[in-house]
Amino acid sequence: MTIRLSTRNLTKSFTLHTQGGVVIPVFKDINLSVHAGECVCLHGPSGAGKSTLLRSLYANYKPDFGQVLVDHLGTLVDIAGAEPWYVKTVRQTSIGYVSQFLRAVPRISAIDVVMEPAIALGADIEAARSKAESLLDRLHVPKRLWSLAPATFSGGEQQRINIARGFIRDYPILLLDEPTASLDATNGAAVVEMIADAKKRGAAVVGIFHDEEIRNAVADRYFNVGTAS
Repeated sequence: MTIRLSTRNLTKSFTLHTQGGVVIPVFKDINLSVHAGECVCLHGPSGAGKSTLLRSLYANYKPDFGQVLVDHLGTLVDIAGAEPWYVKTVRQTSIGYVSQFLRAVPRISAIDVVMEPAIALGADIEAARSKAESLLDRLHVPKRLWSLAPATFSGGEQQRINIARGFIRDYPILLLDEPTASLDATNGAAVVEMIADAKKRGAAVVGIFHDEEIRNAVADRYFNVGTAS
């Protein structure tokens, strides 16, 4: 089975420069492999480093040591130490990321926020709009909101825009940081179906899900993230 994403001896700590250079270890020697068509749920108590690991997989955080190997156009590439321009290229094509918060340009409509990752890679505008509309409808975002800027939306509405944006392209890798945290049961179930569809087409999914019912519905296996000593 194809490995879409893996880490080798990934180690991360934070140095508090404003507090005398205190070093806070987060995790050490993480070795994780995620195959096409499976969902791995990061597991562990609060403070174990789940979100830090997910952000490291997306190259938002630079590790102290180790590799993050990503299946990019059929080749495994290490983005842990890559130049920012190359990380951006890999993200555009190979890694979708849904954070807990929507960071959108003010005054840009919700549907344009969703469409942007597809348009950026040259997708046909009408095809991108059609898919964006389908995702927004699937996530029960009212049509009256599609043409409005999402800055004034509720937390749950913004999160649904965020999810639709993350699923607008058929990324081979999806990283999901508590995507259902602000959602009701109906929309949580919609996200579960979307994750199942992504797995069927061969995506490798890594996620953090604090809702036990949703976690059990999407997880093929768990990966325990332990705080380094």
